[in-house]
Amino acid sequence: MLKYFRRRKKRKLYQQWVERANLSPDAIPQEEVAEDRIPMSQTDKQQLHPTMLYILLGVAVVVLVAGLILFIVHSG
Repeated sequence: MLKYFRRRKKRKLYQQWVERANLSPDAIPQEEVAEDRIPMSQTDKQQLHPTMLYILLGVAVVVLVAGLILFIVHSG
C-alpha cells in the first residue's frame, strides 16, 4: 500500500516538473511493471481466509477478556 502512495507522489512530481519546465509529456519516464502485483491464485486466497479468521477470533477474545476485567474491577 505504501508503494502505491510513493508511486502516486512520484507521478505527481513528474507532472509538475513537466508543467513548470515546459517539457513534453513524453519526458515522464515510464513506470516499470510492479513485481509485487502478482495475482493471487485460488489456493493463496483460501489460505488467507483462515489466517484472517484466527486474527479476528484473537481480537474478539482480547476484547472479551478486557470487558470482563473492566466489569470485575468496576463491580468490586
